[in-house]
Amino acid sequence: MLTRIAVLLFALGLALPVWADPEETVQWIYDSLAGLGPDEYKGLAYLSSPELRSQYFTDSLVAFFEAEDSYRSAGLPGCVAFTFDKPGPVFDAATAQRTLTLSSTYWPDRQDVTASFSNGGEIVRLTYKFLARDDVFKIDDIAGPGWRASRFVCTPRGAAQSDSGSDRSDDGGADPVAYTGGAAQYCYSGQGNALRLDVGEDGRAAFFLKSVQSTGHSCKASGEARWTGEGWRYDAMLESGHCVLEFLVTAGQGLRLADPGFECKPSLCGQRATLDGLVFARSEQIDCAYFRQ
Repeated sequence: MLTRIAVLLFALGLALPVWADPEETVQWIYDSLAGLGPDEYKGLAYLSSPELRSQYFTDSLVAFFEAEDSYRSAGLPGCVAFTFDKPGPVFDAATAQRTLTLSSTYWPDRQDVTASFSNGGEIVRLTYKFLARDDVFKIDDIAGPGWRASRFVCTPRGAAQSDSGSDRSDDGGADPVAYTGGAAQYCYSGQGNALRLDVGEDGRAAFFLKSVQSTGHSCKASGEARWTGEGWRYDAMLESGHCVLEFLVTAGQGLRLADPGFECKPSLCGQRATLDGLVFARSEQIDCAYFRQ
């Protein structure tokens, strides 16, 4: 189906030629996002589709997208919780297209194109890094505020190796769990809060969480949480009793914590701090290389 639509798009002059120069490629991404039709035929979602990705991306990003597919096809979370061409939880494609400006830096075999546009009243800058491959320029990396695509860890499902030691308990024990080859990493930092999730190939995540709140009290937790289809669930017996803590994926591509009945709070938080309702927004997601506990 995708191939037939691609042929139709080329016939209408709406698809991106493989030989387009880097600025034309980035211009097409934001023109297409503002156009009509399903999202899967627009922007990076279209260029990175299995049938096309090797034409527009270098081998390293092709491998990244293939690894992501191995999780999403199994109903597990992908390696990145957002799309590289759309900043933040809310993206106004029409405004981005209208305000888009492009600037380039050139080298003999590569070119960086920085796309600047307005989104939510702020100026966003994303840099697309192209390398010359097979007589055409292909996207080799994409960088945004606090992140770079090449720094995200994504090991294909079935290839990631996780720690199978005795500290990985079936009952969701409270001890920290360290993966030796996590499939994906999610890190958030902002407003006194920090969260890191190292996700294994089966969707289970070793997590570290710290929240210093306006009350002057704080929460701190670590352990292993299982993927539920809507987020991750930490289930353990702590000093104060049974604790169920959920990391729920929000509509804005962030994470919201839920502590039903405040059962985890006595063991994990100070008297005037709480985990229930704590939100880690998409805008707070950072490159895990810069995460500090």
